[in-house]
Amino acid sequence: MAQTYFATTQPGLENALLAELRQLKIKKPQVLTGGVEFQATYATLYEANLTLRSATRVWLRLDEFRARDTSELYRKCRRFDWERLLGPDLTLTIQAHSQQSRMVHTGTISEVTAQAIREHFTDDLKRPAPDFGDQEAAQRIMVRIEGDRCQLSLDASGPRLQQRGWRTESGPAPLRENIAAGLLLLCDWTPDQPLLDPMCGSATILIEAALLATKTAPNLARNFAFERWQNFEPPKLRGLRANLKSTQKPDAAPSLLGFDRDPHVLEAAAANARRAGVNAHLHLTPAPLSELQAPDTPPGLILTNPPYGERLASGDALPTLLERWQNELPRWSVAFIWPRERAAEVQKLATDRLQRVATIFNGGISVDLWRGAPLR
Repeated sequence: MAQTYFATTQPGLENALLAELRQLKIKKPQVLTGGVEFQATYATLYEANLTLRSATRVWLRLDEFRARDTSELYRKCRRFDWERLLGPDLTLTIQAHSQQSRMVHTGTISEVTAQAIREHFTDDLKRPAPDFGDQEAAQRIMVRIEGDRCQLSLDASGPRLQQRGWRTESGPAPLRENIAAGLLLLCDWTPDQPLLDPMCGSATILIEAALLATKTAPNLARNFAFERWQNFEPPKLRGLRANLKSTQKPDAAPSLLGFDRDPHVLEAAAANARRAGVNAHLHLTPAPLSELQAPDTPPGLILTNPPYGERLASGDALPTLLERWQNELPRWSVAFIWPRERAAEVQKLATDRLQRVATIFNGGISVDLWRGAPLR
């Protein structure tokens, strides 16, 4: 039976996430700010958590109802059949949000919801109730109230999906894994194109590209919150994992080139690539941006996350990047992110040779993804 889900991502990556979801068996996708709502079976929920590259979490929509005050919220939360999904061995945490509602105190909303769930188990079912706490591993329940409508959702993912497990070392201001994957998707990069990151840092973009090229599901080795639900079907998840492993292409030969002026950062990048199982696919070279030259490969895509003032001292990174592109790699496409409030710098340096593809929030900063076609 189809259920309704909401896959979240950073605002600006919704179209990349939608493109990924369209590869799965979903129905009625609807793009919303910060994610995509869709309908699918539980099997597709499992597959989505295993395979989505640009998502942060997947939520199961549990219920939606009218709640004009805390008494109505309590009654309708208590009547929901929580035991269908949640057992007494779980620890639950409530995350509440309120907008344009008379119930303005999110702490009170959380307390009322927790009381309703607890008493549904202890008084209505005569069973032990789950515990409540703020532990990182706790099962998240989202209570979102807008006006007089309440929506209940259950986190199916657990820890954020971008936490792949391979990045234990990083340089300053690293790019989140799902943002790197989203940039690749928004740039329409395909593994037959060489990819070059001239300021690769911990190599997040290149590692995500290698996972994409080898058809390696990004979350194949991790566990998920839905594995602790009462209706979890272990054989179905095992079958999906086995099928995804069988379709991997470990012998793919993409040209993934990374440069950075700091050799110690490249050592961390190489260690990350080894943990991700893609170190054989990355070619990392210590070199400053000012010395970037066309590699001995066909033209492809330059994609990078240059330093900018809010994160690092930007220096002359942007003008040097564009100068290298125009003079040394004019047959390549180029793409990079840059703070939206400094868009005039890009327009001044590149006039009409670049276009803004999307605006994304990276580390709390609004940044634009700029892309330029080959100059010749």
